[in-house]
Amino acid sequence: MAKEPLSNEKSKAKYLFIIIANGIRYNDAFGNKHHLYTDNIWTKLRPLGTICTKFYNTKLTYPIPAQASLLTGVWHMWQNPLSDTIHPAFPTIFEYWNKNKSGNSCYFAASKKQLEIISHSDYQGYGKSFAPVFGTDLDSDVDTGTVKDAMDVMGNAMYKKAISYIFKHHPSLVYLNLDSDENDKNAPSHALVCRVDGCEEEEADQINTYYEFIILIDAIVYDFWTRIQSDETYKNRSVFIFLSAHGRHTNDFRGFGCNCQGCRQLNFLIIGPGVKKNYISKKKRTLIDICRTVGVIFNIPTPFSKGKVMKEIVE
Repeated sequence: MAKEPLSNEKSKAKYLFIIIANGIRYNDAFGNKHHLYTDNIWTKLRPLGTICTKFYNTKLTYPIPAQASLLTGVWHMWQNPLSDTIHPAFPTIFEYWNKNKSGNSCYFAASKKQLEIISHSDYQGYGKSFAPVFGTDLDSDVDTGTVKDAMDVMGNAMYKKAISYIFKHHPSLVYLNLDSDENDKNAPSHALVCRVDGCEEEEADQINTYYEFIILIDAIVYDFWTRIQSDETYKNRSVFIFLSAHGRHTNDFRGFGCNCQGCRQLNFLIIGPGVKKNYISKKKRTLIDICRTVGVIFNIPTPFSKGKVMKEIVE
């Protein structure tokens, strides 16, 4: 298959950042009429790039299979989506990236060790030797600036550790999962949100905590973007994607994993060289379109991806 041509503007893209925050309903974030909980993303970041208003997970709305689908560009339908410990069946973006660029330059940061299972496939010719550095156990401390107090309250130390690693080593592909806190041993996946799900407070307090989580993510995403744009290596040469791989029940914020609109419709924002600015795409897209789109932007073959290139977002 012939490679799709890249414009000069797109060719300026050298670095890729993918930030995942699951368990946030579209209608509580990008689809919220007044954008009450995503003020930074909506007013400061959205005009710099493109959002998709019809972006969906049309298969399993669980963290691991959803992100396996995102990373490979192939829908993964695991029999036990909350407990299976099998690698993706097809190569991931990390493997494509490391196989086609010199050195191992991918970094995957997550708070839960179990997410490492999706860092690479067992596909012949790819696999573990092309896996990213997995950053759940990094031991470091760093000033987190404007969001330090909020993150400390919510218990999400992973972001602080990830920042320390990223701006010391400058990996060319960063995948940052903001879902959960591995130190919360009593919480299921998505601990920041599931602090809501598992608590015994009154309904109003639980809902408030859920919205506080969205506000926290909004602050972290904006903080991360400003750090990237203040770094001489990354500034103006980075593609920045923020999205969710699944949402949360339409009528009950306590869970996820079904076929309802709340679980399926996703938040998606992309900023960077070659990406349309201040643009809203209303074309229906899905998780598996990301892998091929990234491949085209960075001129990296993704031969096993079954998604489509999101041409409408490119200048």
